[in-house]
Amino acid sequence: MRGISLLTVLLVGGVLLVNSAALSQEDMTTPETEAVPGRTEVSKELRRQVTKGIDCLVTAQDPKLGCFGSSNKLATTSLAGMALLSGGHLPGRGKYCKNVDEAINFILNHAFSASGYIQYEGSNMYSHGFAALFLAEVYGSIPPYKQFQPKVRKALKKSVKLLEKCQSPEGGWWYNPTRTGGADISVTVCETNALRAARNCGIAVDKRVIQKALKCVKRAANPNGGFSYRVNMGGVSGGSNFERSAGAVCILQALGAYKSKESQKGLDYLLTFKITSPGTKTWSRFYYYGAYYSAQAMFMAGDKYWNQWWPGLRDQLLSLQRPSGFFDTVGRGGPAYSTAVALIVLQMPYRYLPIYQEGIENGAKSSQ
Repeated sequence: MRGISLLTVLLVGGVLLVNSAALSQEDMTTPETEAVPGRTEVSKELRRQVTKGIDCLVTAQDPKLGCFGSSNKLATTSLAGMALLSGGHLPGRGKYCKNVDEAINFILNHAFSASGYIQYEGSNMYSHGFAALFLAEVYGSIPPYKQFQPKVRKALKKSVKLLEKCQSPEGGWWYNPTRTGGADISVTVCETNALRAARNCGIAVDKRVIQKALKCVKRAANPNGGFSYRVNMGGVSGGSNFERSAGAVCILQALGAYKSKESQKGLDYLLTFKITSPGTKTWSRFYYYGAYYSAQAMFMAGDKYWNQWWPGLRDQLLSLQRPSGFFDTVGRGGPAYSTAVALIVLQMPYRYLPIYQEGIENGAKSSQ
């Protein structure tokens, strides 16, 4: 499975999007208890709480602007849109298809820059990366009759060109859309994930940019398996951190570096934070960030890691849901952000989106 070609990736992604688009809210129920034959990842309780969370999340959307959240609206809207897509709510399909349309239009309304930079209210490259990722995931699911389909493609292509242009000499990205400033590993992970998603849906991405990003992330690996804030840094900034390391391991998996020493040691490092108590947060500074990336990393790493990670993370996330349906805002981010990320993770076993397909090599074959 690891050596599947890019053509196969595109075909699988296309079929997956077509299948999910066909499963409209009007003619389907949420996935059965066994999302995949032989698996029991999706329980009735999980489905019930996910539905409650989605019903609550859409109430946080601005009825005029189409955005979500009280701050960092560009990133939050992109993540909320991803949460809806993850549940089978697509443009023209599903109970909340109009909410998805409005989220797309909000992103497109702020993708007007000639440079390709997607920005709103002074947002930085983090928001650009999440917006590009959302556009990439939604692009293949837009029915031909949707008038904004060409706009999505145009905005996505421009956002990719910007990322190619402002990659730093170190191979990563900084908070601003320039080549100077160095490479923040967290930002680099975000931008590389967007490039990977764009490539998966048929947008041309310079292979050299992907290879440089992969080398950059690898160079940030520490002896203990964790990853530093920047490449070749010592002291506190060079120390390992769970949340950042989860992102780094996620992108190594996503780019096909499954067998690299950095990936293997990184997975073992993440497992030292294995969740043992639903009521006790295993990490707290950027809780949802850590949940988002660690879930993807373990998912792509295969059953050996996923089966150790998923039950604890699932139960802990479910314990954070309030009676209202929103998820507890642990650390930074408002309720729309925390709810969106929690729903993305909890719906990962539904396997609706191409970026949540384990065992598919998306990077260059030389990345091993």
